[in-house]
Amino acid sequence: MKYALEAADKLSKIGISAEVIDLRCLRPLDTDTVLESVKKTNRCVTIEEGFPVCSIGSHISSVLMQEAFDYLDAPVINCTGKDVPMPYAANLEKLALVTTEDVMVAAKSVLYR
Repeated sequence: MKYALEAADKLSKIGISAEVIDLRCLRPLDTDTVLESVKKTNRCVTIEEGFPVCSIGSHISSVLMQEAFDYLDAPVINCTGKDVPMPYAANLEKLALVTTEDVMVAAKSVLYR
């Protein structure tokens, strides 16, 4: 949530309003909340520190393609950790995880900016 909230704050300063949803549990997935958000914003960026393969963001993207395709004005972007084995060294671990800048780039890309 830290990166999503920081990015939303920085984006608001340049005139981009972002709705942030904290999915506190994944089973059961609160699909209705995600769908309502997409119907309102017409876009979606998922953010997680996990790997991109077999991620919850991929599942959410699949659900949105099936249930909210007509509402989307841009492809769903999944912002994840890098697809590398998680390093043990703290300095390398920081490079493998999602950053606020990554989230801002993803948000701007679904807005075609």
